[in-house]
Amino acid sequence: MARDRVCGAIIRDESILMVRIADEDKEFWTLPGGGIEYNETQEEAVIREVKEEVNLDVRVKLKLFEMEYVHGMDYCFLCETINNEQPQLGHDPELLRSEGNTNEIRDAFFNRV
Repeated sequence: MARDRVCGAIIRDESILMVRIADEDKEFWTLPGGGIEYNETQEEAVIREVKEEVNLDVRVKLKLFEMEYVHGMDYCFLCETINNEQPQLGHDPELLRSEGNTNEIRDAFFNRV
């Protein structure tokens, strides 16, 4: 099933915001993001996903790239925070523990680039 997704690159003080996703098999760092919902624009999706995962309000500056991935298209946007708040660990409804899914967001913070 096709599922387009978005991610947001948020850079502050020469650091980029990353989230750590973990499950019982693997762990990885990635940009906050997720699937685009029905009737949602790419920009609306990235704003929602960043809010869900790291509790930051952002505005979209520009689209950095788009590329195909196994389930559809992936769109990455440069975003800026609306205020200077620090990220707070949120949640990702797509990663909630249900029906054997053990994925969860473990950390979220700015990593020096």
